[in-house]
Amino acid sequence: MTMNWDDLRVFLAVARASSLSAAAVALGVNQSTVSRRLAAMEADLDTRLIERRADGPLLTPAGTELLATATNIEAEVARADRWLAGRNSLLTGRLRITCSDNFLEAFLAPRVAAFAEMHPDIDLDIVTSYQHLSLARREADIAIRTTTTPPETLVGRRLFRFALAVYGARTHYAGAGPPPDPASLTWIGWESEGFNRIMIHDHFPAANVRHRTDSLVAQRALARAGLGVAVIGCFAADPDPDLVRIYPGPITENAMELWILTHPDIRRTARVRAFMRFAADAFLAERELFEGRRPA
Repeated sequence: MTMNWDDLRVFLAVARASSLSAAAVALGVNQSTVSRRLAAMEADLDTRLIERRADGPLLTPAGTELLATATNIEAEVARADRWLAGRNSLLTGRLRITCSDNFLEAFLAPRVAAFAEMHPDIDLDIVTSYQHLSLARREADIAIRTTTTPPETLVGRRLFRFALAVYGARTHYAGAGPPPDPASLTWIGWESEGFNRIMIHDHFPAANVRHRTDSLVAQRALARAGLGVAVIGCFAADPDPDLVRIYPGPITENAMELWILTHPDIRRTARVRAFMRFAADAFLAERELFEGRRPA
């Protein structure tokens, strides 16, 4: 039989208590659960561990021997818990963060560098992807995501809704008169038609998407080069001196929300808490920029 620590905890509680009901109180369960778990353990071992008596449980010789072993195991488990708690309280170790290349290139990179300088014993893995890595499978520790429905299995913080706008090269569109008809423009979109619908056609049905790429950084570079216009986050394009808004108002309808997320099992780890707090403060300090209320 493979011993189960939860079963040993039940056995220890009974061995130390004056009654099964007292053991149940100590474990935070009901008496029938304690009795059932103990009986199942004895059946698996094919050994009687405790004699049920009117004046309280009494250990059998086998139970007395198991008590010594279980007590040692309990001490080792407690030591391991303290060790893990100690490691989790230290600002050391590897931290894996996932975000889009756009967030990293246009905003996060210098701030991540500042965080690393503040915490030199934390090693950073930065994964730039538009695919949602699984935090449950530890593909990442922290995710910076744009969504309106974060997974219920994750915990984190909603920061704000962030705005988009249509941008083109300043050399092509600055001072070009009234806002142009969307049908007259050359649009840079996504390889995914689903993204094109959400990002472009839901707001500009007549837009003709002629050029496509799979990266917001690439779209911004191509728009800057004069290939066409693109829908870009205001936080990335408004500070860019080579880009100008084609339409003055930002797109806020059905705007995505910015979240910082992690898995509940690691949310109290010191390096996770430190980065989540640091990143939230950095984003919130530039909230007007992300909401499109600070055009260049």
